[in-house]
Amino acid sequence: MRIDAHVHMMGKECRREKFLENLKEAGMDGAVVFSPSPGNMFGRNGDYRERIERVIEFTKGEEMLIPFFFVDPTEENALKQMQDAVSAGVKGFKIICSHFYPGNEEAMKAYEWIAGQNMPLMFHSGILYDGINVSGKYNRPCEFEPLLGVANLRFSLAHVSWPWTDECIAVYGKFDSYKKREPSGEAASMYLDLTPGTPPSYREGMLTHLMGNDFRVEDTVFWGSDNSVENYDSSYVRKWVERDCEIYRKLGLTEERKNKIYYDNFMAFLNGTGR
Repeated sequence: MRIDAHVHMMGKECRREKFLENLKEAGMDGAVVFSPSPGNMFGRNGDYRERIERVIEFTKGEEMLIPFFFVDPTEENALKQMQDAVSAGVKGFKIICSHFYPGNEEAMKAYEWIAGQNMPLMFHSGILYDGINVSGKYNRPCEFEPLLGVANLRFSLAHVSWPWTDECIAVYGKFDSYKKREPSGEAASMYLDLTPGTPPSYREGMLTHLMGNDFRVEDTVFWGSDNSVENYDSSYVRKWVERDCEIYRKLGLTEERKNKIYYDNFMAFLNGTGR
């Protein structure tokens, strides 16, 4: 089984049947689908209720299409939005810190609420290609350190924070070190989303540093494509999977380990069954 854990709805019309065909052609059995973004990002996508309805309607009846709600936790009614999203059936949340630091006071309250629901939270991290908005400073990995103190939160950082991949791995090491030292401690669990952001010339070095050392990442990394449902590019997905699998071969990863990257680890992240 393989799941693409990072697919966006861009707010345009899309036939679900075509998307499912493209997923199958890419060798994927399912996908995490993020709702259209909040109105202050990537154009106007309607009221939050419309955005919830779109992702729920798109994924309804398909067990392997998993709806996540894309929320701005600094909005005045963010808690209401998240409550409504959960009531509608979303399985997790997506956040991009486009104009605030991850440790923002209001955002931290949102993370605490999400942790209280025992639901996963996926972040963008690293450089953000969002036009002229100055957002990179908000998405450096070290800015996510405050989340360590959010009891029982499960969150992931996408793109391994490229171009700050070494910093991201170091931050992961800090979270993991605490978990080893205080296995019963009520702290956040950090996962890494291997969705490309790292260009091909950086990819092997990043994966080697991440998986070729003593970091405990065998249960906490998963893969996504950063495609959109409207224009899901199967050939792009296959090319990245082939490229990564060649690197895994060089690193000596077993088939079991690769299966965890492409399916098991995300499902543990989703369901709260991982470490």
